[in-house]
Amino acid sequence: MTIERFLENLKSDGYRLWFRREATCIYCTGLKERISPEEFKVDMFHYFQDNNNPDGDRIIFSITLTNGRKGFLIEMCNVYADNISYEMEQRLRWTYPSPLFD
Repeated sequence: MTIERFLENLKSDGYRLWFRREATCIYCTGLKERISPEEFKVDMFHYFQDNNNPDGDRIIFSITLTNGRKGFLIEMCNVYADNISYEMEQRLRWTYPSPLFD
């Protein structure tokens, strides 16, 4: 599945807000608000690997705010990973998919 198709599916499931990760919070461009880690939960994440460009790997988080509004965050893998608070690191914790071995 492509990133574009995945985002279309998220939007049809009500995840319409777009979030940007900052060091200590996420920022919602539509609401023009900063949201602390205590004010949101990650419902799921999906890892997209770009075989042609290792810097092109992305993770998309589907996020629900404490007020019930939903959105998504597109994260570039391993970029600026040191510029994040412990609370944000814990909230956005994820694991690489395990390779399948025969």
